[in-house]
Amino acid sequence: MAAPALPGIEIDRIATRDALARFLSEDRLFSAYALADLDGANVSGARWWLARRGETPIAAALAMLDLSFRPLFLTGDVQGTGTLLRQGVREPRVIVAAPPEHRPAIEDVYRLERVDRMLRMVVDAKTFRAVPTDGCVRLGAEHVDAVIELYGLASRSYFTPRRLGRELYFGIFEGDALIAAAGTHVRSSEFGLAAVGNVLTRAPYRNRGYGTACTAAVTVAAMTEHRDVVLNVREDNDPAIAVYRRLGFRVHRPFIESVGYRRVGLRRVVQNIFKGSV
Repeated sequence: MAAPALPGIEIDRIATRDALARFLSEDRLFSAYALADLDGANVSGARWWLARRGETPIAAALAMLDLSFRPLFLTGDVQGTGTLLRQGVREPRVIVAAPPEHRPAIEDVYRLERVDRMLRMVVDAKTFRAVPTDGCVRLGAEHVDAVIELYGLASRSYFTPRRLGRELYFGIFEGDALIAAAGTHVRSSEFGLAAVGNVLTRAPYRNRGYGTACTAAVTVAAMTEHRDVVLNVREDNDPAIAVYRRLGFRVHRPFIESVGYRRVGLRRVVQNIFKGSV
């Protein structure tokens, strides 16, 4: 007797925020950024798609449309995310993060630039190991000019007084110059998660422990409000990984990250070029 056919994959185009959050919470540490984007402070800029096989959710995609670089997170069944990319997501350019096994499905729809192999690392109060944070100060709205000067003028649209007031940033000054800093990309009280990033030290001051101290200060502050703290690092960045391990971070799982350009859009451009040359 033949096995019964599996139900087809369909996109739930009216999936609620809570339905998506339940699915993402099955691996909350890997989905930390996406869950934080569903927090009330951020959800207005989020757009999501959920794939189901019958009544069962099997894959999800979430994009932040209020950010110019359009981050796109994919997780779940590979066939499900392939369906979401073909029939749901329509962004012409994204910065996509997904499990490594999803790469072929992504490349069917998006042309990827350099693909970075990443690690999601995590820490909590039980595993965190403290290091000295002398000299680290909390950065707020009043420090926005110093922060932009450290990270570069291109960061002006990202670092705003509102963002510095909402997120947790710590830095070290030498005189009036901010020489090192780290902060949270996103965080969510509802889901008990915070994501650490933007760790940067000016070149002349590197290898003195300033970046480690700032990362530790941010992590300590985040753990007072959130259950778990996560971060992303390239898997070949051995010095950074060693620093994070020293603080008690452990690898949760690998993923890939890349800039992607939707292939349909490229085909249309080529077609229009040929039409114009006739």
